Amino acid sequence: MKVIIAGGGTGGHLYPGIAIARELLQEPGNEVLFVGTRQGIEARVLPGEGLPLRFISVGKLKGMKLVSTLKTLVTLPRSIVQSLCLLREIKPDVVIGVGGYASGPVALAAWLRRRPLFIIEPNSYAGLANRVLGRLARKVVLCFPGTDRQQFFSKQKTVPVGPLVRKGIDQGDRQKALINFGLEPGRFTVFVMGGSGGAHAINMAMKEAAKGLCKAANLQILHQTGVSDVVDMAAGYREAGVKAVVLPYIIDMAGAYAVADLVVSRSGATTVAELAVCGKRAVLVPFPFAADNHQEHNARTLAARGAAEVVLQQELTAEKLAAVIQKYAKTEAPSVQPMANTAAEEIAGICRDYVQKN
Repeated sequence: MKVIIAGGGTGGHLYPGIAIARELLQEPGNEVLFVGTRQGIEARVLPGEGLPLRFISVGKLKGMKLVSTLKTLVTLPRSIVQSLCLLREIKPDVVIGVGGYASGPVALAAWLRRRPLFIIEPNSYAGLANRVLGRLARKVVLCFPGTDRQQFFSKQKTVPVGPLVRKGIDQGDRQKALINFGLEPGRFTVFVMGGSGGAHAINMAMKEAAKGLCKAANLQILHQTGVSDVVDMAAGYREAGVKAVVLPYIIDMAGAYAVADLVVSRSGATTVAELAVCGKRAVLVPFPFAADNHQEHNARTLAARGAAEVVLQQELTAEKLAAVIQKYAKTEAPSVQPMANTAAEEIAGICRDYVQKN
């Protein structure tokens, strides 16, 4: 079975695609090809993952200035032609759109060439590309925790599968990770992150909040800051007298989740799915400029399950952040029931069954 996975641009679109690819490639004879853009995160990540990637030329439509939007519209026919040529060359059995810049032209080309098109929606609120492409797709797979139907898609097309994350993210070894990160056993551990590049607003709030957390003797912090703020944040924790391990980027995310008693983070689709699968309680600060405000939708959906507390960025203060962290550190909150990590396997099965039947 030949499968094209189209999309990317951000980790929230790309990493679900990688999870699907890994599951598909476990079956002998399957082939997977990613289609993305040179400016997207896929250009940096996929070569390191050993997954094949082809590029098309396409720009961003949502949230761009008029000149950039017009430029994208002018070049869109070229993107579709590139996609049509690629599909003619590869002859895929299935095309999977995971959202993002490249998803649109490739999915449209799949519809024009009558290739089976499946759309993966990782957010609680569908993005622009998927809202449009869902009308052309044979199936729309809903992967967000707690989401079983969405207003944008035909009920007959939708298939809910639960959170879509990489294998092993929920299998970190806490004791081993504590040693590797240089953290102490027995302390209440807060894992702070803002995505792979960090989140400056969260970083600065934590820097100030540290001054109010210094009295919590049993507390320690693991903080992924991004490159820009790592030196400043390390100095801030040190001056406040708070035990903290500050890193620009964390590769062992399974270990980071394993040591975390509380997570403070943004609420992108991948992060929220990982929190759900790992069964971690979180304080979520949605990125306020995300397309269609989907991060707030994500955060509130997880909060409705009793697994998260939402703090909007415009309401984020050092005092509020310190207070909510201290609240969880002082009281033993009810455990969060982890969700099953079977979505990638289910999606691979959906593809296989469709190809066999058709």
